[in-house]
Amino acid sequence: MDAATQRRWGDQMLALLAANTTQMADREYVQPVADYIDPGHAQRERELFFRRTPLVVAASAELARPGDFRTVDIDGVSALIVRQDDGSLRAFHNVCRHRGCRVVDAECGTARTFTCKFHSWVYGADGGLRHVPMPDGFTGIERQQRGLVPLPVAERHGLVWLIPTAGEPLDIDAFLGPMGPALAGLDMRDAGVFRFERFPERLNWKLVVDTFLEVYHLPHLHNKTVGLHIEGRGAIHEEMGRHSRFIAPRKSFLPALADLPADQRDLTDHTVIINRLFPNAVVIWLCDHVEFWTATPDGDDPNRCIVRLWLLSPEKVVSAEDRARWEKNWEIVRGTVHAEDFPMARTIQQGFSSGAQDHVIFGRNEPALHEFHRALKQALDAA
Repeated sequence: MDAATQRRWGDQMLALLAANTTQMADREYVQPVADYIDPGHAQRERELFFRRTPLVVAASAELARPGDFRTVDIDGVSALIVRQDDGSLRAFHNVCRHRGCRVVDAECGTARTFTCKFHSWVYGADGGLRHVPMPDGFTGIERQQRGLVPLPVAERHGLVWLIPTAGEPLDIDAFLGPMGPALAGLDMRDAGVFRFERFPERLNWKLVVDTFLEVYHLPHLHNKTVGLHIEGRGAIHEEMGRHSRFIAPRKSFLPALADLPADQRDLTDHTVIINRLFPNAVVIWLCDHVEFWTATPDGDDPNRCIVRLWLLSPEKVVSAEDRARWEKNWEIVRGTVHAEDFPMARTIQQGFSSGAQDHVIFGRNEPALHEFHRALKQALDAA
């Protein structure tokens, strides 16, 4: 982060910590429970956010060499992303043009061609149709017109975005706006993927994002885990177009920085930065590494979603002597969220369906939650 940002953040957080408070919105925010459980609302979200909006689907490091590929399922759409010989990425519907079968079942790998198991139609890494067994049975087709159907894909700052609908325009720089430089500063282009995991959850996708947008719960739910390391106060929030940035001080913040002149403060080791990427991703910077999460609907049930987690290391390959440290990092991030956050979120999802209330309240001390749900509402209202 640049010197001006460090000074601004440092001044704000020191003042908030001195007052034993956190950044406050002007008023509380009322969030309808129906937004988490109503099938009609969920369908509108699926059509806009998960069919027509750029979505983070991979780390660049997963597609490092020509022929490297990753498949991803987004709410019923299976996509294949492949690194090309010229270094660019291309993405396609993972659907055979013969009978509509899924062409690639593997989640990732390296290949120059992809063969459908049903009748062995073969496609190249560029999506072109390469081979049709018994070609005299298909003399009436134009092979050039029967390649895999392309999907919009873009790569910036070490992340890969995809729109799961053919023909949709994708201007990733315009989409990111002021969030672009913030992501560039995380140095993810040169990172490696230490671990990736995909898992289903019985909760609405928005609850996954909600989990990361306030520190109010840290001293309570996480009082024996991450709450020992991150303050439950002193956090600040910044809007960045449709995206936002949420910065929380670590417990080391005051001891290390309180007595230093502003131009000598280095916030690097003493803050956690949570970048919320519209609509469904959070990219979290933690001193020396990055983790990022996405959540997508799982079919037409608003009570289910698919969560994906990546843990990035600064090195492309973690050395043997450092592996234990990175395994511990993985255990902390995955274990805390799985053992504490998501069990709580499941009870929230159940409570939403109980009829106990028609709305929940986000406090003045939870402005990042206000902005997240306001951004979703504005997008749906404008669609």
